[in-house]
Amino acid sequence: MSSAYGKIDRPKEYNSSKLEFLLPIESSSKSNQTVSVHWLSAIQSQLSDPFRLKSYLRTLLNTEIEAGNTYPQKFLLDESQFENYFLSGDVFIVLNGGKSVPKDLENNLEENLLGTFYVKPNFPGRCSHICNAGFITAPAYRNQGIGKIMALAYLQIAPLLGYKASMFNLVFANNIASIRLWRSLGFQEIGRVPNAGLLVKDKKTNNEVEEEEYVDAIMFYYSFT
Repeated sequence: MSSAYGKIDRPKEYNSSKLEFLLPIESSSKSNQTVSVHWLSAIQSQLSDPFRLKSYLRTLLNTEIEAGNTYPQKFLLDESQFENYFLSGDVFIVLNGGKSVPKDLENNLEENLLGTFYVKPNFPGRCSHICNAGFITAPAYRNQGIGKIMALAYLQIAPLLGYKASMFNLVFANNIASIRLWRSLGFQEIGRVPNAGLLVKDKKTNNEVEEEEYVDAIMFYYSFT
């Protein structure tokens, strides 16, 4: 796993076997739509073309990067960069329907895949028991509670993997929905990074110059113990 510290190994307490008893997690959206959280590693054998799903996940992340106001990356990620960043830990996806994987998943990804998140160490070595996570809700399914479904699943999944705590380094102050969610779930605000991100203020079209502004970031912490 790559980071500012180089390659990061999972903590010595890491154990993914317990996820088999937890996942998939079935839940309901705000519109009472049945959805379920799956571990990507557990369903890959059911896919005829796993690359197609991974490519779609990369598209979701690159859409966020291009928007310029939630993730810190400035340039779109190629396949290798996406593998190193998003797929270097444990990845989970939210699918339309109950606990069974939709038979047409790969042929109708936009309809079937509602969101995704990764879990991986935030720091190396002696601090690798503190994890980090990144969340993306598919654009067509926003404001339906998918973010909260992923957050609640994360709080169950991360400690089962062997992590003792969670830390989010850069939750930008303009991301009101995300800040409200983490506060509601009891995450502690342990710091604020002034002018942490040069974010897009106003998305332009027709080759116009985009307006950018520096935005603070909040650091959130949650103990699993």
